[in-house]
Amino acid sequence: MELRQLEYFVTVVQQGSILQAANALNLSQPPLSVAMKQLEQELGTPLFYRRPRRIQLTAAGERFYQRAQDILALSEDTRREISAYAQGQAGVLRLGAVSSSAASLLYPRLFRFAAQHPKIRYQIDEGNTFEQLNNLAAGLVEAAIVRTPFHDPSVHVLKLDADPLAVVMRSELDCFPQDQISIRQLKDQPLIYYRRFAALLGEECEKEGFLPSPRCLNDDARTSIQWAQAGLGLAIVPYSAAGFIDLSTMHVKPLDCPRLVTQTCLIWPKKRPLSAPTALLIDFLTQDSKVEV
Repeated sequence: MELRQLEYFVTVVQQGSILQAANALNLSQPPLSVAMKQLEQELGTPLFYRRPRRIQLTAAGERFYQRAQDILALSEDTRREISAYAQGQAGVLRLGAVSSSAASLLYPRLFRFAAQHPKIRYQIDEGNTFEQLNNLAAGLVEAAIVRTPFHDPSVHVLKLDADPLAVVMRSELDCFPQDQISIRQLKDQPLIYYRRFAALLGEECEKEGFLPSPRCLNDDARTSIQWAQAGLGLAIVPYSAAGFIDLSTMHVKPLDCPRLVTQTCLIWPKKRPLSAPTALLIDFLTQDSKVEV
């Protein structure tokens, strides 16, 4: 499979027909049609439903379209990066990041790094921790800002900022007189929290003689907060997420449990060479941190 085939395929999808794609590519229609049939034969599955005026992607075609765009973008990044090195520039830093509530803890340092290295360009891919681990394994990003807990022995972990958990709720649902909320006070409450926190939270609740009552399990602080804002329960989120909450209608109280703390980390693969920008970022952040291998 060649990059040219991927470029042809993406153009056909974006133009909506082989005829229009041929015009955009300055090709005649028959060779482009042959190229698309050869691509389908190579992949062993149809990519299009061929309609009289427009093509429509099959399920396999939809998936291949996403991958083709990723590969072409990665190819273009590589071309630019090598060109930048040849010109004495630093290149591109492809960084994954979890939701803004976590990344915001690290961004002030990232901004200082950017100021020190003005020739580095940034491509930031946002998603939850599981998505960033997958992106890292696939080579779509070179390093990622994620939250604990997670387990992946294939990555280096640079621990950065600790972030205790807090309970977020609508003001009318706040029946807790103290400034902090204990684990015991969560009994029989409809809870909204990260799927990754389920095991740890369950252990802490069991110590108090009950099991938590999850109303909604999810993978992102923003989702948890939205459910809490709708009055559907109590969200357990990292305390840093409080900066994105309308405190006129919502209350935020720390969860009094030292074990329930999440940590912002920078991760990168153990068995893959680092680009110069990524190595510079890691060196910058390790000045006052310790890498756990």
